[in-house]
Amino acid sequence: MANFKTHLQVASISSGLASTLFYSSGHLLAEEAFLCWIMGTFGGLLPDIDSDNSHSLGILFGAFSVTACGFTAVAWIDAWPLIWVWAACTMVFIAVQFGVRYVFARFTRHRGIFHSLLACLLFMFITAIGAAFLGAGGTMSWFLALFLGFGYCIHLLLDEIFAVDFMNVAMKRSFGSAFKLFDYRNITTSGIMAVAVIALYFLTPSYAEFVAILFDKDTYAGLATGMDW
Repeated sequence: MANFKTHLQVASISSGLASTLFYSSGHLLAEEAFLCWIMGTFGGLLPDIDSDNSHSLGILFGAFSVTACGFTAVAWIDAWPLIWVWAACTMVFIAVQFGVRYVFARFTRHRGIFHSLLACLLFMFITAIGAAFLGAGGTMSWFLALFLGFGYCIHLLLDEIFAVDFMNVAMKRSFGSAFKLFDYRNITTSGIMAVAVIALYFLTPSYAEFVAILFDKDTYAGLATGMDW
């Protein structure tokens, strides 16, 4: 499978290129394109959430901890005294960084349920819902979700590519374990995740305008003609 550095570099470059496409078409502001680039890069690391590598887990759960603190602050800043909000953020950070991280490290298997397109959908829907909760419009929420899913799929594809021995023209034993619809060896857990994905779908923001942008040929005109200043 590809190493951490490769995942980071390929996801970052690919997401950067994709974000400039939507920026050049006028559908994203510069700061929005930057956020999409960040989400795509993060998505390129996200499937390693079940990794046994402490470096990968440290980065991923560091990001999760900070995000969880942000959600906590937004949810309670207008209802609680500031000192309570600080205390709640601290407790959430500790819970995610040490509690949730331990559960993932202890009970998940690498290249299991999170190395799948089903898991990609789960995180995309969570991202869209979370962005809308923080005040982003429906279209921007789905752009963030799209880029996270884009980076996620790049990670899965890279692991499959690295499972091919091109020198000896042979498949490694790990081939087929990275890019899959769901974890075929764990039907029960995959079923639970599928139910969660369906439930989250009904909580996602409107995507009509976002889909129209994706299927509008003018969105991709900048690939050949450049930006219209």
